[in-house]
Amino acid sequence: MLRSMKVCVTLTVLCSLIADAALAAGPKPRVCFTKAEESAEQIVRGGLRLREGAAGCDARPWDMHTQPLWEKIEKQFGSRLKQQTDIRHKAFQREFSKDVENSERAWDGRTVLYFRNYPLSVPYCAEVKKNLEDFLKKGWPVFVASTRLYKIPVEEDYKICD
Repeated sequence: MLRSMKVCVTLTVLCSLIADAALAAGPKPRVCFTKAEESAEQIVRGGLRLREGAAGCDARPWDMHTQPLWEKIEKQFGSRLKQQTDIRHKAFQREFSKDVENSERAWDGRTVLYFRNYPLSVPYCAEVKKNLEDFLKKGWPVFVASTRLYKIPVEEDYKICD
């Protein structure tokens, strides 16, 4: 038993050293987000708003039938949404390399929590439904343009590189 404990401790120390070396070899933080990363963050927030709005507005008492619209969007544009999430993730890896998982999870949790608990109403749910329908009818460029409303909140959260 003592021998297996020593092996476990040795492996843990080795893994820790390897992980530290991998982090040290990562990209150097810029202490800012590029314009592409800013845009990706805006798109991620826009997607989260639609996803959470679709879930909330689909249920009673709103019954806006929005969840099927979101599911169509996920099928049609899921790869593009994932590309933006990946751009954002790489920025987090660079900027928060020592604790990327917790830092990203904290920002994601804050953003999802905001949209998940946004006060629902008939006008809000009607707007979410219209946004979902516009996204499906008019495509990716219209959705991307609509996410510009998150420009100021993103700039308040992250410094943008000059």
